[in-house]
Amino acid sequence: MRIYLYYKVDRGYYESAYATWRGQGGDFNAHLLRTQHTLYSWKREFEKLGCHVVVDMRSSALLPQHLRARLPLPLAQAVRAALWGTRLDVWLLQRSILRRIDRFRPDVVFVPLGSSIWASTLRALKQRGQLLVQWCGLPAGTMLARDRINLPYFDLIFQPANLEAGLRAAGATGRIAYVPIGIDPEIHRPVPLTEAERARYGSDVCFIGGLSSRFHQARRQMIEYAITQGVNIKVWGGYREHFIGSPILEVWQGQIWGEEQVKALCAAKIGLNFHVDHQAGELERGLNLRAFELAACGVFQLLQRVPGVNEFFEEGKEIVCFETREEMLDKIRYYLGHDDERQRIADAARQRVLRDHTWQQRVRVMAQLMKEART
Repeated sequence: MRIYLYYKVDRGYYESAYATWRGQGGDFNAHLLRTQHTLYSWKREFEKLGCHVVVDMRSSALLPQHLRARLPLPLAQAVRAALWGTRLDVWLLQRSILRRIDRFRPDVVFVPLGSSIWASTLRALKQRGQLLVQWCGLPAGTMLARDRINLPYFDLIFQPANLEAGLRAAGATGRIAYVPIGIDPEIHRPVPLTEAERARYGSDVCFIGGLSSRFHQARRQMIEYAITQGVNIKVWGGYREHFIGSPILEVWQGQIWGEEQVKALCAAKIGLNFHVDHQAGELERGLNLRAFELAACGVFQLLQRVPGVNEFFEEGKEIVCFETREEMLDKIRYYLGHDDERQRIADAARQRVLRDHTWQQRVRVMAQLMKEART
């Protein structure tokens, strides 16, 4: 099976790849793919199954990432911003995507949510008879409008939670299949840290993720409460302007990507985890990516309870959950004071994900569903 996978890489991932490439050299696109943990794992696992996979991660037609990397970073940022502000560059990118697909002649065009592909591009691919597949990990209510209008064009949508009702209401017409998230043990694993890294990343409690006022109100309030109660917490992710007037600004560490995220998780005694704001019933199944990453890194996890947790972990033995902010605080304090118990639960969670929740297992299911959709 021939798979063309398109995804627009965000600025932060580009800058992380740029820093690694400057230090190590080699193929810039290989560094860029490595920062995209899930795409990297998908490509590897599909290829193990005998698939031919082309990954296209451009966000510009006139200045693709491997050329942008040849410029000084401030100049590259300025030129990229100017190009992104013109509709011409984005239009040229869409035309280039179509030409590449025409040359490659894939069996599947795989476009994960957030790829910023135009509806007109998907419509043109449908007219060519292409099978269009999407990975959709967000409730429809939290999607950008440009992503919602694309839903009707996909023949097959993978969803890692119970999102079907919302996706149907937003316009999805193709098959919607439940495929949980997995991990890649080559990427998410316990890593040794230097003293300098422990000083930079180490904390009692770590949170990595979005904290915007639009989609993350519930988790934001939880974290603000923990800070005001004196918890030693480091917060990574988002932009500084999101936290003006919030106590989060006092503990915010900036954004981290790729291997830095793994180090920050491994340096914490406790990893806090929350799901995005959602409608009732949307998380009856499934857990988010961080639930599996924390477990794979061997980090004790406190998860805001959702109904789907027991499908993946045994509560109390492999994961610990909370519902209220008071319960969260009590459990943070308890497990910081009980190192052996905390480590025993973290070790059990790691063994569970290595046994039951890898991308190798998930991609086999995805490949089979793709083959069925082609017939």
